[in-house]
Order: sequence, then structure tokens, then C-alpha cells
Amino acid sequence: MHAAALAYFRETARLGSIRRAAAHLNVAASALNRQILNLEGTLGTPLFDRLPSGMRLTAAGELLLRHVVATLHDFDAVRAQIDDLRAARSGHVGIVAIDSLLVDFLPRAIDRFRADFPAVSYTLDAVAPMEVPQLVADGAADIGFAFVARTGRAVHFEAEIPAPIGVVMPADHPLAARAAIGFQDTVPYPFLAQAGPLPRSVDIDPDFNRFRAGLKPRLTSNSIQALKVAIRLGMGIAFFTRLGFLDEIERGEMAWRPFESPAIGALRVGLVLAEGRTPSAPARQLTRRLIDEMAKLRLP
Repeated sequence: MHAAALAYFRETARLGSIRRAAAHLNVAASALNRQILNLEGTLGTPLFDRLPSGMRLTAAGELLLRHVVATLHDFDAVRAQIDDLRAARSGHVGIVAIDSLLVDFLPRAIDRFRADFPAVSYTLDAVAPMEVPQLVADGAADIGFAFVARTGRAVHFEAEIPAPIGVVMPADHPLAARAAIGFQDTVPYPFLAQAGPLPRSVDIDPDFNRFRAGLKPRLTSNSIQALKVAIRLGMGIAFFTRLGFLDEIERGEMAWRPFESPAIGALRVGLVLAEGRTPSAPARQLTRRLIDEMAKLRLP
């Protein structure tokens, strides 16, 4: 059935009059009546009782109206998404994220998005986890990624995935034979540290905070890329989520094992959006795509 015919039928049912429905839709009453007669002919049954007081739905008309309301709602939603796609063909999207997501996940996700939206440009900045919500709330970034923690009302987590911190090491490291690793198990091995404070969400296990604070790193760097090379060279082990090492783990070059701490195992990373602010069309489209990409990263 044509969308116009369904809209004519819905308005006639709502207003109880062909004349009033035609005036509201700015069409001729004869044209509207013809569409309804065509519907009745197609369905082989009257949809209205034509009374002196106006048009009243028959039982068949009531059934059709329920279908029409759902159909037109879905049609309007699809049309809005198509309009959104057109508007998203160009523009700029700013993203702030924890460093590990910039190494592999976000560049690959943006590259796949670029195939459909080649004219969109991006800013991609690595920031400390606790800075992400404020930057998104202030409008300095459209989208953020951070460890899930309590935030103010200015932002919310649109989607989340598990992101426990564990031990990253060469694939042939002795600890790689374990399914999970205790804090003290790592003490005999050189430690490579990422500069900066731990995410606040790690505070859920104060034992880990104290343990890590007591370690003396062989190498400290604010570059995850530098630490990745150091791990590959066998200089030591590091404590990260697996998200910054997906490619190396998949190729069998590195291993990641979780800590035995249930609290650390409950850590999650989320996509942060501003509350009450409508993102730009390209930001909306990229957000939908990133949520799909995040779903692929869920731990088995």
C-alpha cells in the first residue's frame, strides 16, 4: 500500500470526516475519498461506516488502523534515518579516548566508517580517563571513551563493553601458561608502566592500587606504542586491558591474561555522550557504527 493512502486513511479515522481530513492534509476531498475507496476495494470490505455524523471505523478498519499506525511510524523513522545519512556525508567529529583504544580499535573503526562517509574529518585525541567526561560535557569532543565510573548528569554512557585490566606479555612468557594471574605472581618479572594515574574505577580493588604503587618499573612511558615495542622486545610485562593489543594477540605475538581479582575483572569501557545535546549528523552515524564495533569486542 502506498504511504499517502495510509496517511489519508489514518487522518480520516482520527478526524472522523473526509472533509476535515482533506483540509488538514491540504488535498481535495474527492482525491482523499478515492484513495479510501481504493483501499476498501483492495481489501474487499468497508473500512468505515458512513454516518450522517461522520466516518466511523468498522471492525476491519480498526484492524487496519493499528497496522497503519505502526507502519507509518516505522516509515517515518526510516525516512529520518535516510535524511540523517544525507546530512552525515560531510562534517567533523571529535573523539577523546583512553590511549589503548587509539592504537587499534578506533583507527580501524573510523577507516571502515570512512568507506561510507569519505568527506567526514576527525580529531582523535588520547586523554586521561578522568578527563573524558568533562571534555564531552563541555563540547570539546562529540564522543568519548573511558572506563565506566559514576559521572555527573552532564554525560552518560551510551554503550559499554568488558575491559578488565590484565597482564600483557610476549606469547612465550611463563605467565602466559596461566588462565589468570595473581598480583604477586608478577613480582619476579620486570614491570613496564604507563605514566599517569590509574583510572578511578580501579579503586574498586584497593589491593591492586597498593600493589602497583609498590612496583619499581624498569621503563615508564606515556606512549602505549613505546611500551608495546618494549614488551615485544622482552623488556618486561605491563598491566593493560587487551583493547590496545588486539592485533598482536590475534597474530599470536603477545598474550593477555586477566588478574584473579573479581573487582578488576568487572572493569568496563564505555562510549560517552553529552546529556541533552543533539550530536551532529556525522557524529550520530559514527556513534551507531562504534556501538556495533564495540559489540564485536565482547569477551567470549
